[in-house]
Amino acid sequence: MQFDVKQAVAGALTIGMFIMLVNMIGNGPFNSSTPEETALMAASDVEGAEMLLKERIRQDDTPKELWGKDGPVLKPCWDEHITGREGRTWGYVSVKLSDGPLYHPHQVADAVMVARYLGATLLLPTIKEASKEPNSEFDKIYDVNNFISSLKDVVRVVGRLPEDIRGVEPAIVKVPHKVSLDYIEENLKPIFKQKMLIQIMTVLSTSALKAKDTADDEIQAIRCLVIYNALRLHSQVQKLGERVISRVKESAEGSGGHFIAVDLRVDLLEQKSCVQTEGAKSKKCFNAHDVAHFLKKLGFSSETAIYVTQSRWVSDLDPLKDVFPNIHTKEYSMPFNEEKQIVYSGKTQFEMAVDLYICMHSDVFIPAISGLAYINVAGRRIALGKTQILVPRVVTDAAKLKVSAVLSKFVTRRDHNVYSCFCKS
Repeated sequence: MQFDVKQAVAGALTIGMFIMLVNMIGNGPFNSSTPEETALMAASDVEGAEMLLKERIRQDDTPKELWGKDGPVLKPCWDEHITGREGRTWGYVSVKLSDGPLYHPHQVADAVMVARYLGATLLLPTIKEASKEPNSEFDKIYDVNNFISSLKDVVRVVGRLPEDIRGVEPAIVKVPHKVSLDYIEENLKPIFKQKMLIQIMTVLSTSALKAKDTADDEIQAIRCLVIYNALRLHSQVQKLGERVISRVKESAEGSGGHFIAVDLRVDLLEQKSCVQTEGAKSKKCFNAHDVAHFLKKLGFSSETAIYVTQSRWVSDLDPLKDVFPNIHTKEYSMPFNEEKQIVYSGKTQFEMAVDLYICMHSDVFIPAISGLAYINVAGRRIALGKTQILVPRVVTDAAKLKVSAVLSKFVTRRDHNVYSCFCKS
């Protein structure tokens, strides 16, 4: 039998079109057929179908400089400033964490400082409302063994109170972020001597996080140890984050697997602090339309893969999808079991931890809201050498944006406390 080349090509294309159709059906509602795909399936001649197929899998034309290059992973140098703890401890300090994993390191850092300088034992932190949020207990989000071992030379950490004082109500005290030794001595020590059990609540604010660090090398070193080492995300968080990242990267094969993570949550944009007046020259919050316009002006291809931290799809995100249809949320990027357990159980601390991991490891990070989340993600990315952090800005139709003009000042000016935690390269 004579081998017919045209029949072979036609057969291969038919199989290819069938696979493409299956993938389109299985990728959720945000990967609907493009005009090219519709034409491809309707094409009756082999040459036309082949041409359209090549067009569909064309390479992304995003300029390479927009993706940036990873720098060196920074080397921690806090150990040299920390002296070992001495003597036996007495009394206990507890802390109940709130607001999500982006805030937890700073709350824990203050608790560690208080426990160390009171000579107390630190109770393993708990998370506010964890009982109402599946998978949101401290030991489901963080690596407890790493937490305890990382702090062994700083404070003693235990999982629970001894039987004889388990029923004692702690004295609840508020402390300012980056609490000083003088504050501990004057305000906390008298209460601690009376109760021997205190629960601290840290008052966090953007201005507090931006404040200059203390001149005391040991205090600064302990904070660095807590923020960038002790609170390591649980392996389950990392594994799930990697699964989502893999799925997003698969959709970005045409651009070498590169993708953007956009921290964009509609509920936060709706808060009063994010309401913008028309014609404002400067903004601190950017909606889906703003982000789409910003990315387009920078030169990102319409085929760019984008991950957004909004858990479920809402119509407010449509302006971004209209310009960049290759968009992903946890709702359609997680394996079904995890999706059902996490996404549909409401906003959980675990869910926020997955977002943190993805934002830390994306090729480009875009903070749609300027605030604590931006500061914290930026610090972790800089420590990992992932410095392609592009900050949205108001763009006029005639404006041309360059990467150098929108690269985060945390990178260009080294204007971030993370640099005080790592040795200079």
